Amino acid sequence: MKKRDAGKTVSSEIKKIKTIYQDTRVLKKFWDTRYTKTYHEVLESGNEIGRHGIIAEYIKRLIKRGNILDIGCGTGILAELLDMKVFYYLGLDISKEAVVKATEKLPALKSRFKNIRFEDFNTRDLYNVIVCNEVVYYMDIEILFQKCAKLLDEDGHIIVSIFDFKEGRELIPIIKEKLESPFEMTIYNKTVNLKWHLIAGKLEQ
Repeated sequence: MKKRDAGKTVSSEIKKIKTIYQDTRVLKKFWDTRYTKTYHEVLESGNEIGRHGIIAEYIKRLIKRGNILDIGCGTGILAELLDMKVFYYLGLDISKEAVVKATEKLPALKSRFKNIRFEDFNTRDLYNVIVCNEVVYYMDIEILFQKCAKLLDEDGHIIVSIFDFKEGRELIPIIKEKLESPFEMTIYNKTVNLKWHLIAGKLEQ
């Protein structure tokens, strides 16, 4: 998919999701339909693997072991790239179809994937790293960061990846304002002309 076409697709999705955002049932159906088709094949393709690999490597260099929360985990791509002997990973996704595919692919990690909307997720656990991989433009960003603040431990980091399109780029300064000394990099796949922005850091106290 060309960058321009991909950007239009994401923009169209955002507009649709904003109209159904408060209706969990309809929102679940929307994402289940996407994962029933070929959406997961796009995410798992070689065109996307570099982005996931960089996020996984960033986590491994940030912490040697600890708890990781993956918001919008999809089919468990990030989980495949992490050593579960040293990390406790929990992936959340509103799509049941995505979670089913994740557990089929990684049966040993069946208990590490939950079919739940992040806004409805509750736990007493704290996390060293929270990953928001291409999800921030589908959610209420203020609610997202308020909840992340409650789930991160004292030295916890948040990692956000954003596809390079107009609405996504507009969120970058908003996210950076919420982080303490944010780390930022651009991931570019020259072969298919696709670009992502990675922003990471501790939340401002």
